[in-house]
Amino acid sequence: GKGKFSCELAERDPGRNVLGVEKLSNVIVDAAERAKKSGLPNCRYLNCDAQNLRYYLKDGSVLAIYLNFSCPYPKNTYKNRRLTNPAFLRIYKKILKKGGKIFFKTDNRKFFEYSVVSFSSSGFRVDDLSLDLHADDYADNIETEYEKMFSDRGMSIYYAEVTAIDEE
Repeated sequence: GKGKFSCELAERDPGRNVLGVEKLSNVIVDAAERAKKSGLPNCRYLNCDAQNLRYYLKDGSVLAIYLNFSCPYPKNTYKNRRLTNPAFLRIYKKILKKGGKIFFKTDNRKFFEYSVVSFSSSGFRVDDLSLDLHADDYADNIETEYEKMFSDRGMSIYYAEVTAIDEE
């Protein structure tokens, strides 16, 4: 996105490094400028596709991944592009620390259902989920630009928190 979420996350926890990943270079410029203007040395951006994350991040080096309003690719023929597709989840599982988490938000019910099934079948434990994040009033929620837009339209925001589990 445009950096609202990552900047606020970095601001809330100055001891945490926040890395925003975006494959669209015109979008990431806005986010990087926002972080620089806000004086957040712990907020950086990486312009790459998620399938290439292991080229940039060491295995076991990431505490949490936030998947906020990624494209749902509604046509079934494009499901391999969804950021919650099992192929991407295998990548995330490698770069996450033991017990690392994924926080997922979307406005698309079918994408949410697909994602929860993908998490469960790919070695993640569903710790929390909400079919209406704002009605459930999560105190620590950082509202993204898309989230505000969809919520203002009266749409539900679907949320899941999952943890990578060891497979024996």
